[in-house]
Amino acid sequence: MSPPGLSPSPAGASLPRGAEIFVVDDDPALVDSLIDLLSDEGYRVQGFTRPREALDRLARGAQPRAVLLDYVMPDMTGEEFLTALAAAGIDVPVLLLSGVSEPIIRGAVAGVLAKPFDVDRLLVVLDRLTSAVQR
Repeated sequence: MSPPGLSPSPAGASLPRGAEIFVVDDDPALVDSLIDLLSDEGYRVQGFTRPREALDRLARGAQPRAVLLDYVMPDMTGEEFLTALAAAGIDVPVLLLSGVSEPIIRGAVAGVLAKPFDVDRLLVVLDRLTSAVQR
């Protein structure tokens, strides 16, 4: 599924060096892998295996350029996370990562990538997403 309003950028497009990204997923190995990958691409990355910690950080004023959010987590679903963001008035682009073939999304998301996702596709979408956000 192609994220709404996001199309692939040409290979070699410049990444927004230093853009901060939050990764929220209950799988510590995936969080660590994404931290390594995105850090190597020049992003500043904070990883969370507990969604409420990420929400708390956002509520305290953190302003990442994007949040990579798992859809299915035991403590708080992606949908509940999106609802909490909206209730707190926090406006941040969210890229949903989902192992569910057709997630039901009732919150605002910038796009959806199916798990397992293609790393190159993730980087292209994240590049587009963070380049479009002005902070």
